[in-house]
Amino acid sequence: MPPIGHLLVALLIAAALCAGDCAGELLVEEFGEGWQERWVHSTDEKYAGRFEVADIGEDPALKVPEKALHYGIAAKLGGPLHPKEGLVVQYEAKWSEGHTCSGGYLKLFTHSAAFSADGLVENTPYTVMFGPDKCGQTNKVHLILRHKNPINGTMEEKHLTSPPRLPGDSLTHVYTAILKPDNTFSVLIDGEEKASGSLFDKFDPPFNPPKEIDDPEDKKPEDWVNNPKIDDPDAKKPDDWVEESMIEDMDATKPEGWLDDEPETVDDPDAQQPEDWDTEEDGEWEPPKIANPVCEEGPGCGEWKRPMIRNPEYKGKWRAPKIDNPDYKGPWEPRKIPNPNFYEDKEPLKNVGEVGAVGVEIWTMDSGIFFDNILIGQDEELAATYRAKWEQRHAVEEAERKEKEKQAASGKGGAAAFLQDLVDRPELEAIRPYLMPIVDIAENNEPLFYVACLGTLFLMLFTMITCCRSRRVGVGNSAAVNTGTMNSSVNPFAQK
Repeated sequence: MPPIGHLLVALLIAAALCAGDCAGELLVEEFGEGWQERWVHSTDEKYAGRFEVADIGEDPALKVPEKALHYGIAAKLGGPLHPKEGLVVQYEAKWSEGHTCSGGYLKLFTHSAAFSADGLVENTPYTVMFGPDKCGQTNKVHLILRHKNPINGTMEEKHLTSPPRLPGDSLTHVYTAILKPDNTFSVLIDGEEKASGSLFDKFDPPFNPPKEIDDPEDKKPEDWVNNPKIDDPDAKKPDDWVEESMIEDMDATKPEGWLDDEPETVDDPDAQQPEDWDTEEDGEWEPPKIANPVCEEGPGCGEWKRPMIRNPEYKGKWRAPKIDNPDYKGPWEPRKIPNPNFYEDKEPLKNVGEVGAVGVEIWTMDSGIFFDNILIGQDEELAATYRAKWEQRHAVEEAERKEKEKQAASGKGGAAAFLQDLVDRPELEAIRPYLMPIVDIAENNEPLFYVACLGTLFLMLFTMITCCRSRRVGVGNSAAVNTGTMNSSVNPFAQK
């Protein structure tokens, strides 16, 4: 082969290698030795949180050590990676202390020669945002792409509609997002596909706006009738229709000995006007009322009334039947006009930016969050290999969880284990110092702990009973003594 032929072959081989290796630089981070050289904290004062590396079992992982802080850290890829050629994002996350309110997503920052990890700020441009987020009513695994409008060049976030929910436990889970050149995507949690489809169908706002939009100048006519049914104007309530739900019991009779002329209450004969009563300031003193003792001896006093019973003829509230509305014109819709902002982007991934770095930029009210085995690239088989490794970790954690549940169900571990699990909950952090002495008692002398619990229970019951009795006695005494000092205008027991 002539020298020129050798040169051409060499160039072809180099091009082939570059097509395989240069199509997208790969990042795989296991947070082993030298991680601090690859990952750099933002120097922006907002990001006061500082990640550290700690072990999950025997594997090191990036950890959020403190809550109520903003965290920002990033690592550059070896070179730009363009999603139009395919993209795989995968990593593991674990909320070891429970997930109450925090983000746990990755941001794939847009490639720029000016990007520096220590210069990361809140509005640093990103291309893809992927991962779990939970706080209040939010509970989702985000997949957001920033897409450039091919007409005016503006950037717009495209959010996955109906994103998956987070697993509800404190085990390690693996999250995977796959973008393909054929405009399809997949989101996997623990290797199981939770969302997938076409980029054109599952994102909001859509990558391609509609060709037509409602005319904002078109208004519904005032005489437009959009009620398909109306009350029948000719319908009348039947004469025998009964709407009264309760009636007097006509079979009831007044008990013998009923005292019609006796009042139900009388002046308290034992009440005396207080010595310091001032008629000019307090008004004329009137003794408080008490139940008429004569009434208590007999069947009753005052005006006798028949008791009320349910009306057997009751039919409910009458309503006129509905008929078709003769003036109905159907639902009104504004007329359509051509969308002035319409465009058709048949390959939207070409209009998202190249990826140059990956970072964790979050705010959290949870601590003990772990990130591990971050993979950014295009190799789905490599991602599957790491999911296989995750399965081994998951099997260990799941076995530990089941053993813990088994011990709790059988009572093994006793009160101390139960209390320790209780005080470890994040929501009880404020009172944890007060609970720890109780845990110590349970660990060192469990019988004493149960005796103390029973004693506390009996003391609480005794206190409640005593308190209730005291309140009843106090109310009776105050009615007999204090009400006499009240002006008749405000005394609820005074003679009206």
